[in-house]
Amino acid sequence: MKMRLLVAYDGTPFAGWQEQLNLPTIQGSLNEALARLEGERVTLYAAARTDKGVHAEGQVVHFQSKRDWDPRGLRRALNAHLPAEIRVKEAEPAEPLFHAGFDVQAKTYRYRLVTSEVSNPLLSRYAWHYPYPFDESILERELASFHGTHDFVGFTVEERDTQTTQRTILSTWLVREGDRLDLYIRGKGFLRYQVRTMVSGVLDVVRGRLPVATVAELIATRHRQIIGAPAPAKGLTLVKVEYYHRPDDPPGEVEGADGEEAPAQA
Repeated sequence: MKMRLLVAYDGTPFAGWQEQLNLPTIQGSLNEALARLEGERVTLYAAARTDKGVHAEGQVVHFQSKRDWDPRGLRRALNAHLPAEIRVKEAEPAEPLFHAGFDVQAKTYRYRLVTSEVSNPLLSRYAWHYPYPFDESILERELASFHGTHDFVGFTVEERDTQTTQRTILSTWLVREGDRLDLYIRGKGFLRYQVRTMVSGVLDVVRGRLPVATVAELIATRHRQIIGAPAPAKGLTLVKVEYYHRPDDPPGEVEGADGEEAPAQA
């Protein structure tokens, strides 16, 4: 039977989602736990291949099992074999044609800033301390300039194997809670480092630190060198993955998210 998992993790101690030789990864930890339960190695497919240090609240994974699992039993068994930084929040049977990577309709990422003068040590693993003054209303306006389909070639790495650098951003919004400011970006798919580079780019535009005055101009330049380093990985969290549900819906875009370029598999 095909099983679908909803997974959360603290990405701090891991070298990213994708399994790598002699390095701790989220996929590697899940593979090891599942191999113990299944009695053999299984192939995992994920919605997003998050980078080193990136977190998740809503990663979606599927695999084909030879066992007839009780969903709650599988969840308990997996969590008993996983490190404390990884937890399976939900386990359930999946439709036979469901694919965690190929059927994605949209992904939502949150980037968290702490804007107080003094950093909060309780958030240091999950947020970028950003104590610089900026106009929040201008940030919200400029963030909205990412909406729509654009060529994001200036927001990714030069070496890539994607067929196109065009991506569609569906919505963006801000949530302020005290000294914490969350930037939400929802899109159909993302290039490697795209979300983090969007965050650093829009903040530098708002603070007047770039040779362009608006995000629209920044996108139009198509030059990666204009933007500095991507925002730190620790502030980024994969919050939610949305899927097509009707059989006659079009398939999702075969794209990865920030830190990925294609649906991941073992």
